[in-house]
Amino acid sequence: MRRLRNTDSRTEQESAILKAAAEEVALVGIGRLSMDVVARQAGVSRSTLYRRFPSRDALITELGRQTFEFAMARLQTVAIDSGPQAASVAAFREGVRLLTGEPVMRRFLQLDGEFTATTEMVAEARLFLVSAATAMAKALRAAGATMSDHELMAVAEVHIRLAASLVQVNTDVLDVTDDDAVARYAKTYLAPLVH
Repeated sequence: MRRLRNTDSRTEQESAILKAAAEEVALVGIGRLSMDVVARQAGVSRSTLYRRFPSRDALITELGRQTFEFAMARLQTVAIDSGPQAASVAAFREGVRLLTGEPVMRRFLQLDGEFTATTEMVAEARLFLVSAATAMAKALRAAGATMSDHELMAVAEVHIRLAASLVQVNTDVLDVTDDDAVARYAKTYLAPLVH
């Protein structure tokens, strides 16, 4: 069934396009994202789609930027009033929740086994890692961490990289879908790294 043409404002059209792109990426992955399907699902013509996003890479890059901004906002909600070790557990648990529960995030970070990436996507993934580690380091500092900035960034990056790895490759060591198990794991193995 074909949707009616989207005659909304430019901002509303861009929002509809990005929503349709997110749904398509979650369904088929980035490598198989179809501009025709996105246009149809957003209710816009191909020419409107290309006026809003001049290339497929431009659309993917914007979708990645928005996805990572959403993730950063979620990571910054970590409770910091219970001390740095408890904050590290909360941040790790939230990171695992994001990586297991957000299909677009999984696709962008190539956690679903899809290894076709644009140069912009690789740059966005690298930016996500740095941004996530920076956000976590700030939360840990605000929670009372006293280690040097360099050590704090290194520990935060270990948390982020480990969360991504555990989500990507199933292991008997940790069931990433069990929130309590994730918290126990972080408390046992990761919290002691923070002081």
